[in-house]
Amino acid sequence: MIAVWSALVFTFCGSSFGAELAWDAKGSLNGRSYPIGIQAVVSLGLGAPVWGRTDTWKYGFVRLGVNAATSAVVNRIGIEAQFHPVSILGFSAGYDTGERSFSPRFLDCANFECLGRVDRAYVKAQAIGAAGPVIFGIQARSEVLRSYESSRPFYDELTLTIGRPSGERVLTLNPILLYRLDDRWSAGGISFYSHALDTGGRSHLFGPIASYSRDDHWTLAGGFGLNSSPVVPSALALFFTLQRTFEPSLQITDLRIRKKIFQGFF
Repeated sequence: MIAVWSALVFTFCGSSFGAELAWDAKGSLNGRSYPIGIQAVVSLGLGAPVWGRTDTWKYGFVRLGVNAATSAVVNRIGIEAQFHPVSILGFSAGYDTGERSFSPRFLDCANFECLGRVDRAYVKAQAIGAAGPVIFGIQARSEVLRSYESSRPFYDELTLTIGRPSGERVLTLNPILLYRLDDRWSAGGISFYSHALDTGGRSHLFGPIASYSRDDHWTLAGGFGLNSSPVVPSALALFFTLQRTFEPSLQITDLRIRKKIFQGFF
């Protein structure tokens, strides 16, 4: 599947769209208070329009990207191919690998494998829309996890679920609803839900969220909510993400930055 998506991207990138290739780069710092965790993420990509004008929402594109994340004790790197038949609807496939070198005190690492390498292969779909000041979006992701280090069930720090020694299938849903208060502030609600299909475990974090954009390049979002998971008792958790856009992508969310760059040439 990933090879097919990668071939599709390179086919477009090597065709008549070559003159319109667009590099993109983003970085973010993400954290939560329970179970405590923080990581830095860098995303680099190369995209190409397929049809339409990218100064409106009526266009499609393909993109090949590399993602890397670190929290010092957990390090991950992966590749992802994306196809958006229209800017507000996209499909992706990817693969990443990670190494854990620290056993969290809040986990029962005597019974669960908390260290070593965990790989994931995934496909996902995402959609976004707006009606006046209301913005809504959803991402659905299906992945297969594999641990290489132990015959014990393993802990996955991204979905907060437990996987079988032979591997685990996980479904994740992430809907969000925001109301734009002005050009900088938005507020609404968000949900992170993951279901481990083989072990049956479910994790869920949901609650209010607020977002502040200092400018088109810097965004800070944060919120709190009840966190439930098969690995820790249910409790209130705070979460945040600070994102810096260095070079805008062809995503619809970067449309405002692309327009300003385009206007700057005149």
